[in-house]
Amino acid sequence: MTLIHVTHEAHEKMGGIGAVLEGLLTARAYQNVVARTLLVGAAELPPRQPLRELQTTLYETGANASPGISAPLAETFRRIETTYGVRLLYGWRAVPCPLATRHALVELLLIDVREAKPAPVNLLKGELWTAYGLASDQFERDWGYEEWVRLAAPALDAVAALTAEDVDDAVLISHEFMGLPALLAARLRMPGLRTIYWAHEVPSVRDLIERESQHRLAFDQAMETHQGLSPYAAMLKDRGGFKHALVSRAHCAHRIFAVSDRIARELELLAADFRRTPIEVVYNGLPVRPIDLDARLHSRSLLQRYAEAVTGFSPDFVFTHVARPVASKAIERDLAVMEHLDDLLADRGQKAVLLVLATDGGRRDPDLTLQMEAEYGWPLSHRVGWPDLVKGEVPIGQAAEQYNAWARATRAVLINQFGLSRDTCGNRVPEGMTFQDLRQGSDAEFGQSSYEPFGIAQLETLAFGGISVVSRVCGCAQLLARVAGKDLPPNVLMAHYAAPCATPEPLQESDCRRIEHEVAAYLAKELLKRLPTTRAAFGELLESGWELAQKMSWQAVCDAYFVPALERCLGRPCRRPPHRRTGHRVSLHKN
Repeated sequence: MTLIHVTHEAHEKMGGIGAVLEGLLTARAYQNVVARTLLVGAAELPPRQPLRELQTTLYETGANASPGISAPLAETFRRIETTYGVRLLYGWRAVPCPLATRHALVELLLIDVREAKPAPVNLLKGELWTAYGLASDQFERDWGYEEWVRLAAPALDAVAALTAEDVDDAVLISHEFMGLPALLAARLRMPGLRTIYWAHEVPSVRDLIERESQHRLAFDQAMETHQGLSPYAAMLKDRGGFKHALVSRAHCAHRIFAVSDRIARELELLAADFRRTPIEVVYNGLPVRPIDLDARLHSRSLLQRYAEAVTGFSPDFVFTHVARPVASKAIERDLAVMEHLDDLLADRGQKAVLLVLATDGGRRDPDLTLQMEAEYGWPLSHRVGWPDLVKGEVPIGQAAEQYNAWARATRAVLINQFGLSRDTCGNRVPEGMTFQDLRQGSDAEFGQSSYEPFGIAQLETLAFGGISVVSRVCGCAQLLARVAGKDLPPNVLMAHYAAPCATPEPLQESDCRRIEHEVAAYLAKELLKRLPTTRAAFGELLESGWELAQKMSWQAVCDAYFVPALERCLGRPCRRPPHRRTGHRVSLHKN
């Protein structure tokens, strides 16, 4: 079987979908049924910087074709370039396995559509209007729409050439809205190709929650009780936008995969057709590996040393939150919990530090972080503007500084830089410390999102004995309930933020703050009860966390959810033939 994944993270991990691909494609359960994987995406070609995970280039516009590609395929690629006015890059990409030294070697096809010829693009737009009522003229000035419509036709021609007679044994998967133009076009131009829309979120719902936060508690209650949802369906439609236009037509796929039960229900708000389309809940998994207690405590001591170097005091506890700096991550809820913890810890004579890793400005040059560290004490102190706070980092950094101005026993630190090593984050980082120490050493990972389709990051500390503070709206809460039942281990602290009743009317801001602080007060007391202080207590949390986490590993969820859903899509069992390496087969290698 061949799986064709269309995504903006085809060539590198940039966010959540990239994390999903790394976990899924390297899982043994995936490799047992998928003989061949092709990642398709848009990119600027030639790339400005070398693609780090591109192992072999077999074909690239303007260069001689590699001996590893057949002459007919190279000629087909040249015809596609001429027909559509695009540039192509085709080769092998090494997808790393999280927390392991192996990787999956898969095919990569990138298409540069910036100079695409208008005629074939307009032809496809006409077909999309006739078949689906998709009015491209309303969105073509938005590059987020136009780029992926331009990619659709040349991508399908390339897929047809790469799959040849195997098209009946191939499935095209659109990860989020980006691949939907190709998926919708495939339903018209390649009817033999099976298609899946993989919903990692519902964009118009995220937009509502992030832009109009007064709705979030009321919407959550409506989703939970199934009361008062009709006005929200109308509200989402009125918001419009190209993402909504595309996703509301995703029911045309043969199957829909949703990353949680919540996302499956949200899709039904977009169009009645989703109630008649098979929606499979295919949960995300966790990157896991076992560690011993000494490794856990060593990583924890490194975090404490770093926190002391940054704040000036040695904390009894170190909490973390790794997230994108967007409103739906609700980092203000973390600070509310910290506010209540501050009083409790001060009364005990204890201290704590919250490390928030969130960047909206890309990877800073290490020399810049050293300069900020020396000039004004970054990352405890910040300044607005590059190379420091930009875009979504600004409100988080300012809120942390305001909090630190009055807190007695706690501090909040925003690290707006990728990685956590001395090479990337300055001389205060202990020698030899890595990002993995953040995961292995954290006492608690906050993940109290107001909108979170799944939430892998919230649970990544579980396998290492940390406590996950998770909002009930997170899709991963539903997987937790499935694997653990009602009796969650002490490693999971569930936060239930909800309006007093289901209503489409937005709450007053003062009511939202009151409800959230009431929940934060409970969480602070409960978290303090669960935090370990003895070696034996650390060992107990490590044992219970590992027992739960391995049930949610990528191997486990792929075997329990992804493979059965794929079989139902195909209408037959999936069995991978004995491995034989050709120019288009997946192979596994050790680094």
